[in-house]
Amino acid sequence: MGFIPAILLMTLFLLSCRDLRWLRGSVEKKLIGEWKGTNDGETGSIILNKDGSWVFMIGDFVLPATEEGIIVENMIWTVDDIQDPIHLDCIVYLKQTESGMKRRVILPLILRFLGQNKIQIRSIFEPSDDNTTSPPTLYMGKRPTSFETESDDQMTLTRQ
Repeated sequence: MGFIPAILLMTLFLLSCRDLRWLRGSVEKKLIGEWKGTNDGETGSIILNKDGSWVFMIGDFVLPATEEGIIVENMIWTVDDIQDPIHLDCIVYLKQTESGMKRRVILPLILRFLGQNKIQIRSIFEPSDDNTTSPPTLYMGKRPTSFETESDDQMTLTRQ
């Protein structure tokens, strides 16, 4: 009789652990795909691929941007669902072809699910450099701490 309550307690403990993604379904898996929406008449979308690559577009603004003399070495997106709201980082590693200089560009976002096929994202676009990191990092914005009722820097997106 003493063995069964111990198993039940252990099961309850495991189910209450927040970082056991394999028990509750991965946020990353839920995000894979194309998401599209509009904000103030401007269309935006983000494509999050299974291989870690991504594309972010708002109007004519596209990340990762392509420039002559710069190649994209790698790109990844990462999710930290321990944070509330969830943190989404879209990261691209660039290399200048002539000098070989490398740079990392990070677009820090927060996100929340509004339904199975609807999310809301937000980032405050204030580019800043951090040359103390290796490779040097350009932040395309700063991460907000919360969502607003009405804001120009957030967008509701629907899975396509």
